[in-house]
Amino acid sequence: AASKYDVREALIRLEATAKWRKEWNVLDYYRAGAAAELFSEDSNPGAEMYFADSLLMDKEGRPYAAGRLKFANPENMHPWHHLRAGVLVFELMATKVASMGKGPGSYILDIGAVGKVGNVSGTAGHERVYNENRNPYYAAGAGTKDAPSDEVLGELGSLDNGFAVLKAAITILNRHYPGIVGRVFYLNSDMVFWGAFKIFSRWISDRGSIDFQFLGPASWREDPVSKLLDYYEPNQLPEEWGGTGPRLNGDEFMQRAIEHYEEEAMAMELVGAAP
Repeated sequence: AASKYDVREALIRLEATAKWRKEWNVLDYYRAGAAAELFSEDSNPGAEMYFADSLLMDKEGRPYAAGRLKFANPENMHPWHHLRAGVLVFELMATKVASMGKGPGSYILDIGAVGKVGNVSGTAGHERVYNENRNPYYAAGAGTKDAPSDEVLGELGSLDNGFAVLKAAITILNRHYPGIVGRVFYLNSDMVFWGAFKIFSRWISDRGSIDFQFLGPASWREDPVSKLLDYYEPNQLPEEWGGTGPRLNGDEFMQRAIEHYEEEAMAMELVGAAP
C-alpha cells in the first residue's frame, strides 16, 4: 500500500489529497465540455496533450492509457495548461479503475515518430528537432505567475521547463493517485529518453510497484513491441502496436477519448438532473 499500512500516515495523505482536490477543482473535470476545452489549443492554449484513455482493456479487463509523445510540442507547451489537461486523464482513469475493481491499469507510451502533425491537441509531429528554449510561456514566467494558487505553487514549485512539468505530474500521481497504474510500456525509445527516464524514475516513490518496460527493435531494449501481446488481446491493441484493434491513426485516438469523456459527463449530468 502507498502508506505501508501506517494508519496515521494514510490519514495525513487522505487529508492532503482532499485539500489538493479542492484547490485543483477536480470536480470540474466531470462537467460536460471540460475535456474538449482542456485538450483544445483554442480554449486551453499550450495544452499540447499527447495521451488519453485508449478505451481498450488488457487481458484482465483493466483499462489502459495510450500516448504518442512526439505530438507534444515543447516550443508551445504552457506548463499549467498542460498539467491541468493531463490530470483530467489521471482523474478519469482513477475513477474507471476504482469502478471496475480489477486492480491498477497500465500505460503505453510510444516515443517514436508519428508521421504527421497533430490536429487534436499537440501541435508537433514534424520530423525536426523541437527546442523548448523557444517556448514563450517559459520565457514570460508562466511557470510561476500562471499557477492556479499559491498553495499549488508551493506544493509543485515553479514549472519553468519540461522536466519541472514532468516532475510535477509525477508528484501529483505519487501523492494523489497512488496505485492507479501498475505497468508502463515505453515503445521505440531513443537513448536520450532512456537516459532521462533513469533520472525521473528516481522521483517515483512507488516505482517498486510499477513495472517499467522498454520495447522496440533496438538490441538494448528489453523486448520487441510484440511483447505487448502477452498483456493485451490483439483486438484490444491498436494496429500500429501489432494488434488488430482500432488504429491510433495519428492522434485520432485522443479525439475518440475526448468524445468518450464528453458522453460520460453528459450521462452523469442527466442522472444528476433526474427527479
